[in-house]
Amino acid sequence: MGDRARGWAVLAFWSLSLAVIAPPLFLLFLLVRHKRVLYAPARAFIRVGLRLGGVRFEVLGLERLDPRQTYLFLSNHQSLLDPLIQLVGLKRDIAFLAKKELFRWPLLNPGLYWIDCAPIDRSNRERAIESLRRAAEKLKRGVSFLAYPEGTRTPNGRLLPFRKGVFFLALEAGVPIVPVTILGTYEVMPKGPLRCRPGHVRVLVHEPIPTTSYGVTAIKTLMADVRRAIASVLPESAASGSPCPARFTSM
Repeated sequence: MGDRARGWAVLAFWSLSLAVIAPPLFLLFLLVRHKRVLYAPARAFIRVGLRLGGVRFEVLGLERLDPRQTYLFLSNHQSLLDPLIQLVGLKRDIAFLAKKELFRWPLLNPGLYWIDCAPIDRSNRERAIESLRRAAEKLKRGVSFLAYPEGTRTPNGRLLPFRKGVFFLALEAGVPIVPVTILGTYEVMPKGPLRCRPGHVRVLVHEPIPTTSYGVTAIKTLMADVRRAIASVLPESAASGSPCPARFTSM
């Protein structure tokens, strides 16, 4: 099977699975009001889709995490597959900071809200800030989040400049940041025309970084520390484009 055919096959499988299982799952959630009924089937269908695409993955460093602690996971962003693999591999019922366009899909919208995901409108600064504030309140209530400080997928495999918004979120909530590096998804399913190549993906969980010792005035230091951890296991060609603090964008 060619890469494009494989990519469309994986997408078709996940789309059809969502269309079939979403209505009964939503009904079940309304009856029991427990997020587990949404996460468990999602993980199962993600695994099957990855196998269909010939994608294998491993996760290293989970022993660094306290199962009782709320975290903000921050990762590099190489592919559409990143959040799917990390949802399965991190073994936590995490919410996402997701672009607002995803919330327009009728079969995704209720589920995303029910698992506490927060839509980010990068075209509207005030709305983006309000979404981050709501996410901070959820973090304070014990909901762990996964976000991508680059703001978008890399077009060439290199680590992009980080945006400040998610770091203000961590400081506001007072939760530790867990830097996460994902390797291999750019080679498997890069940004651009849909295609999927069989391959091996690694997810590396780094030591959590407490945010209590940082203040708003030290946010660039916090950004640099998280970026350094994420880049530490990237190939030199992917990490060498690290920007100086003056180039870090605001949101």
